[in-house]
Amino acid sequence: MKRSRIRTAVAAAAGVAALALGALTASPAGATTSVAPAALGSGVEASGFWACTVPAGKTYSNTDRRFRGSCNPSGWGTSYYVVDPADGIWACTVPSGYTYTNTDRRDRGACNPSGWGTAYLLAVPRTGIWACTIPPGFSYTDTDRRYRGNCNPTDWGTAYRLVG
Repeated sequence: MKRSRIRTAVAAAAGVAALALGALTASPAGATTSVAPAALGSGVEASGFWACTVPAGKTYSNTDRRFRGSCNPSGWGTSYYVVDPADGIWACTVPSGYTYTNTDRRDRGACNPSGWGTAYLLAVPRTGIWACTIPPGFSYTDTDRRYRGNCNPTDWGTAYRLVG
């Protein structure tokens, strides 16, 4: 009786493994997924694609590090979930023409697969918003300094009320 239960459990596990392996090998080599990673906090999700580099004018919202994966066949490689910059999305870099209004720091999170990384809530610069940088062509009318606040998740940060 005990042997038949073990045999049944082993057969079921082998079947599940075969189905999973079949799903992994069903997509052609180098195929990318179009499913966006989960958003970091309250920003909107952005659709994009996985790539080994981030093209000019784009940013990324997630990373994946694999040993001998697609981005480095002989060692550790990092791939990036590349997205178009937009107002209200969480991104790992702040592209030219944008500022940010909030940060999120996580260990082995979306912006650094092997250590601490910081994500930024992107914003198109405009008069009246509180931003963490003063973009070209703008000035500010007020400041707000907080410890571990929106503009610096690990220390003191200053936000600026933009005018321009």
